[in-house]
Amino acid sequence: MKRLMIPMFMLLSTQVNAADMTSKNCRVGAVAQLTGTVEVVRNKETITPTQGMKICRGDLFKTAAGSVAELALRDGTKLTVGKDSQLVIRDYRIFRSKPNLALFDLVQGAFRSITGSITKRPHRFEVTTRVATIGVRGTDFWGGYGLTPDGAYDVIMLSGKGVYVKNDKGQVELDKAGLGTTINADGTLGDVKAWPEEKVGRAVATITPD
Repeated sequence: MKRLMIPMFMLLSTQVNAADMTSKNCRVGAVAQLTGTVEVVRNKETITPTQGMKICRGDLFKTAAGSVAELALRDGTKLTVGKDSQLVIRDYRIFRSKPNLALFDLVQGAFRSITGSITKRPHRFEVTTRVATIGVRGTDFWGGYGLTPDGAYDVIMLSGKGVYVKNDKGQVELDKAGLGTTINADGTLGDVKAWPEEKVGRAVATITPD
């Protein structure tokens, strides 16, 4: 039986290409701070993140009850994964000549985003949930489950230029600080209105470490 001989340069080339792909996928940012128990699912493997660890496209951040993960993205965006939450970094790319891209999936729980320079030029910055997609124009906003019963999802703009919430049943705009809305489990969009301080406090508490 003849052995298949693979030239060494081909093996090295394959290894380099794999390393390059990993490097490109991990040009997202880094873990800024961790409180409590946090896991990252990457390429179907569960790892324990550490402060300063690179974030890769496709990473799923999972926090336990009372635990929070704070992420610092390349453009200066600060992303907080709240308590007992799951957030996927679906895609993130900074371009020179095309619109910037930042796409996230909130599987459960809550998050807060304070956008950086990514929204200062054409961009698509969206967080997808079970009931709607939240689009950002450059702002500090919170979104999450649990404030309103029966599987509803809440969003509030804390400051900035604006947030839109859309699904197949319509779209609403949050264009002033303090305005929020509720998306019911069936997808119907609630009225846009100012949130009372008590509700804002409960929202912020979900992304504040115990």
